[in-house]
Amino acid sequence: MVESKKLFVGHDANRAGAQLVLLHWLRERKAQGLTNYLLLVDGGSLLEEYKKVAQVWVWRTERPLWFKVKQRIPGIRQAAEWDRTPSKRKMAGILSSLRAEAFDCILGNTVSSVSLLRELVSLHVPFEVYVHELSYSISNFTSEEDRKFMAGQVSRVYAVSALVKTVLEKEVGIAADKIDLLPPIIELPAATQNTHDPVRTALGIPADSQIVFSCGLAEWRKAPDVFLEVAKQLITKMPTVHFIWLGMLDNEYSDNLIATTAIWDTKKQVHLLPVCSDSRPYFEAMDVFFLSSREDPFPLVMLEAAHVGKPIVGVRASGGVNDFLQGLDELLVESWDVAVLVDKISSLLQLSPAQLADYQQNLKERAVQYSAALFMDRWAQLHSK
Repeated sequence: MVESKKLFVGHDANRAGAQLVLLHWLRERKAQGLTNYLLLVDGGSLLEEYKKVAQVWVWRTERPLWFKVKQRIPGIRQAAEWDRTPSKRKMAGILSSLRAEAFDCILGNTVSSVSLLRELVSLHVPFEVYVHELSYSISNFTSEEDRKFMAGQVSRVYAVSALVKTVLEKEVGIAADKIDLLPPIIELPAATQNTHDPVRTALGIPADSQIVFSCGLAEWRKAPDVFLEVAKQLITKMPTVHFIWLGMLDNEYSDNLIATTAIWDTKKQVHLLPVCSDSRPYFEAMDVFFLSSREDPFPLVMLEAAHVGKPIVGVRASGGVNDFLQGLDELLVESWDVAVLVDKISSLLQLSPAQLADYQQNLKERAVQYSAALFMDRWAQLHSK
C-alpha cells in the first residue's frame, strides 16, 4: 500500500490522551520513513515534541508574553481575554502553504479539530476524522454545524472504541458504513529497576500500606469526586490504604476537591497531585488502578496500568474499559455506586499472590496489543479494503 500524503489536524498540543495518541502515531510514521504534516488549532506542552516528528503550523495566535505574566500576578487587575483569532493575512498564508503541499487527505484528530477542518474546505481534499470523544465532549466541543459537517462531508470516521462508534451513529447521524473501529496506539516503556519506591518515599506512604491509584486531568468526565468518595469509605473499611490521584489542575474545581478532602483525611492518606510528565513510578507503586471516569472513550492510562500487571476497576458504561476488559467481567461494575466500588476494590486488594500473577500475565498480554507496530497494521488493513 502506498501511503497518501496526509495532513493531520489536532486541536492542541496539551499532554492528554488523544494528543499523545497522535504523537505516538507521528513518531511511528517518521520511524517508517514517512514525512508528517500537522496543523494545530492551538499550542501546548507537546508542541516541541510534535515539531521533532512533523512540519507544524499553529492556527491560533499566541498570547504575548506581557499578557501571560500579567495574568499570573496576584492583586493585579486581570487583562481581558486576548483575541487569538488569526488575522486574515495569517490564515491566507497557512492556507497557501497547505495548498502548495497538495495533500491527498486531511485527517482531524478529535472532534475538537472539526471546526478547523471546516476552514480548509477550499483545499478540496477529502476529510477523515479520528474520534476520541463520547457524548459529553461531542456536545460541548462541537457546534451543530461541526456535527453536520462530520455526518455529511467527512468521508471516513475512525472510532477509538465500540461505544464511540455507537454514539457517532445514534447522536451525530454518521452512517455506520462510514465508521471504522481503530483502537489507540501507545508507547509502553520498559519496566524500571528501582532499588527503592520513589513514590512511597516522596509521599511518606509506609511500605506495608496498599495504594489505589488513578490519573487524569481533574474534571467532571474523569470523576475525581467519585474517586474521593470511594477513598473516604474504603479508608474507613481498610484503615491503612492510601489513595493517589495524579492530575490536579490550577483551578477552582481542583482547589475545592483538595479543600474538601482535607476536612476528613486527617491522617493524610489521600494524595492529590498535579500533572507530571513521568507517571510510570506511580503505576509501579500501586496495587489497584481505579478508573472512576464517567466518560473515557479509550483511556491510555488503563493500558499503562495493565502493562505493569495491576488489577483495574472500571465502570462498564464509561467507554473503552469495556472493550479492553472483555472476558474479565469481575473487574467491571455496572454503575458509579460507591458501596459497590468500595467492595470491588477492597476484594482486589485482598487477592492472593497466585491470583495477582494471573491478572498480571493476562493484562500485560492485552496491553501490548496496542503497540505502534500493531496499530500501523490495523491502519494498513483498514486502507486495503
